[in-house]
Amino acid sequence: MDKFSVHSDTNGNVAVVTASGRFDSETSPSLDAELTKVVGQKNKIVLDLKGVEYLSSAGLRAIVKALQASQKAGGGVKLACVSVSVETVLRTVGMMEMLKAFSSVDDAVASF
Repeated sequence: MDKFSVHSDTNGNVAVVTASGRFDSETSPSLDAELTKVVGQKNKIVLDLKGVEYLSSAGLRAIVKALQASQKAGGGVKLACVSVSVETVLRTVGMMEMLKAFSSVDDAVASF
């Protein structure tokens, strides 16, 4: 999958941001822009990573920025459907200690 896409929707008072493709230096600005927009509207965010096949430091930065902004607003970011390769990156940099991951979007939404 070479194409990158990111879009958001709402599920009650939770924003669900769905991303697919690769989070790299070229595509992460789109992710950052979407997360920034969403954090301005909702402070509870589920990031659905089911279709994400690669996560670079630029993608990590966008996630950390959203996490910090949402926590400052009294909410948080939860992950859903994290692949083994992406989870490995998140664990390596210590982000799995800051972010809770769930096997489905519904489970992540319900955790708020």
